[in-house]
Amino acid sequence: MKKTALFGVLVMLLALVLTACGDSPTATPAAAATTAAAAAAATTAAAAPAATTAAAAPAAGGAASVDNAVIEASKKENSVVVYSIMTATSWAPVIAAFNKKYPWIKVDTVDLGSNEVFERYYSESASKANTADMIITNGADGWLNFIAKGEVLPFKATDDALLPTWSKPAASIYTVSTDPMVFIWNKQLLPTAPKTMAELAAMVEKDPAKFKGKVTTYDAETNATGFGDNWFWSKKKGEEGWKILESLGKAPPVLQSSAGTMVNGVLSGQYLVGYFVSLPTVLAQLPAAEAILGWSMIGDGTPVVLRAMGITKGGAHPNSAKLLDDFILSQEGQIAFAEGNLTSYRADVADKAKYSLTKYTAQAGGEQNLINFFFDQDLLDKAKKDAFVTRWKKSVGKA
Repeated sequence: MKKTALFGVLVMLLALVLTACGDSPTATPAAAATTAAAAAAATTAAAAPAATTAAAAPAAGGAASVDNAVIEASKKENSVVVYSIMTATSWAPVIAAFNKKYPWIKVDTVDLGSNEVFERYYSESASKANTADMIITNGADGWLNFIAKGEVLPFKATDDALLPTWSKPAASIYTVSTDPMVFIWNKQLLPTAPKTMAELAAMVEKDPAKFKGKVTTYDAETNATGFGDNWFWSKKKGEEGWKILESLGKAPPVLQSSAGTMVNGVLSGQYLVGYFVSLPTVLAQLPAAEAILGWSMIGDGTPVVLRAMGITKGGAHPNSAKLLDDFILSQEGQIAFAEGNLTSYRADVADKAKYSLTKYTAQAGGEQNLINFFFDQDLLDKAKKDAFVTRWKKSVGKA
């Protein structure tokens, strides 16, 4: 009996050792190698994920170790090039923290438009010029095409298992931040602000003269973020959403290409209120402008921009890019981007990050009031996109 029991214990110990050795959290080249077709097949279907908040993330279990072979290989590269839609201000705390871990890697970031990141990469790749190692953008249709072209380098992040499913819209593509598109208003000129799009529409309907030329938002025809705001809003809200946009068209809204212009217009009194405005741009003005500038989540549907990140096949510094990708997705990286006014989404940093999706979800009244961007296959249908733009232009009174 004693020998049998001892044998059983030894077997159990051996099994545990084998399990520990065989369950490496770091992606090996063989495990990471997937075809472009598989990546395209993994993209989100034409329905948004049911859960989009940090609360839906797996419980934190501690990050695994980064592959030492990748670290050593990065020392021969010494740099990484990123084409993104983020400003130097947003990047600064991230680069500073990243360089404390990897001081030999120089991070070069180029701030481009949502679709421009892809256009520049394609042009440079075609001419065999140096190009981006990593792309970060909210352009869902651009990502779908990029994946279909097989331009994404297969990669599985070290913390992959700790990230919510919705934050991984396609194979090897991860979410950097989840930034709400909010209401802004001039507190001194509009003491009672709308809480919902329906309320703003009712205010315009009641007194169109007061709001004529005083409402601002993105131009969905010319701006990718504005397109996404209205595309996903109308998909989620249906005809009810279109009726609200049509009511706002009675102002009609002044259309802009940047959030900075909208924020400055509200601060100066040129506009009373703006909707679907990028929150990071608003936060950059606070607390200095707090006496004048108000903002809030949109109670009947706040669009949430998912800034997606992928490593390119055409870049010259893949190992450095993997380390940066891993760092951005780590607790430390998420906290650092929040210092740059972006919104962290990992549940295990909600009480540490300056700005978190968990907190914003509560302010919106629950996850049912968030409308997230996603890799919608309908975006590849030109006829549907054209029909959407035509209807949107008519609804907001754009000729």
